Amino acid sequence: MGSGKNLTLGSLFAGIGGFDLGFEKAGWKTKWQVEIDPINRAVLADRFPHAEQFADIRECGAANLSAVSCITAGFPCQDVSMSGTRRKEFRGLRGEKTGLFFEAIRIIQEIQPAWVVLENVPGLLIANDGRDFETVLRTLADCGYVGFWRVLDAQYFGSPQRRRRVFLVGGFGRFPSYELLANASPVEGLSSSFGSRGELWCEADCWPGHTLQASNSASRITIGSELLVAEEDGWRQMAHRRRETENHGLCLGLDEANLKEAFAAGNAVCPQVAEWIARILVKS
Repeated sequence: MGSGKNLTLGSLFAGIGGFDLGFEKAGWKTKWQVEIDPINRAVLADRFPHAEQFADIRECGAANLSAVSCITAGFPCQDVSMSGTRRKEFRGLRGEKTGLFFEAIRIIQEIQPAWVVLENVPGLLIANDGRDFETVLRTLADCGYVGFWRVLDAQYFGSPQRRRRVFLVGGFGRFPSYELLANASPVEGLSSSFGSRGELWCEADCWPGHTLQASNSASRITIGSELLVAEEDGWRQMAHRRRETENHGLCLGLDEANLKEAFAAGNAVCPQVAEWIARILVKS
């Protein structure tokens, strides 16, 4: 894409800015962010003061969003994720949350950026026997976008957690660089159902450690052959609900004050993965 003058980003479902942070590290400038949660928007306003924040994606479009060269959208996963479907019908793109994908497509059609980057959980690949993922690909193609998709795991980009996510990168009328299909991580098996994790065995010291406790999130501690961080002489200390350890700054349990922070971090796009994609788009 040449010089950094045209490297502008619009962020849908911005969360706390995982996509945005990664792209800015690669030389992009965030122009606007759309995020429904007011606490997350406060984080965005603090970390990205140069960007304009909007609340409801259903009230956004070309009328109030400026033109950008790339739009990112980590659209909601509740209706296709393992944790989100345990207690309700598996609705996929028909669901109230994940169905907001079509609002993102509406904005993409109106603004027509050169590049689009979408992100979701691997459950999207098998939602409704794969028909939902086919819908995503076909919808992008109908809008004029062609490109690649693959599952990337944050642990292979320097992040201390196993976090597999589907990323779709498309260009308007042109393919992005084939470097997006290069080896960014080992090839692993993809679970064909929610009943099997489909993970490969590896040495214990190669496992990524979970650093946050949050119910029904990708970063929860489950006490099931997972890594834990122990503190010397910490017996009974959890009862006092101290916010962090003296030496490591690690949360000791979650109270009302940091519960939202934990969920926001647990839902965020890994900035290192976003940066890797953004740098390839610069060269595209």
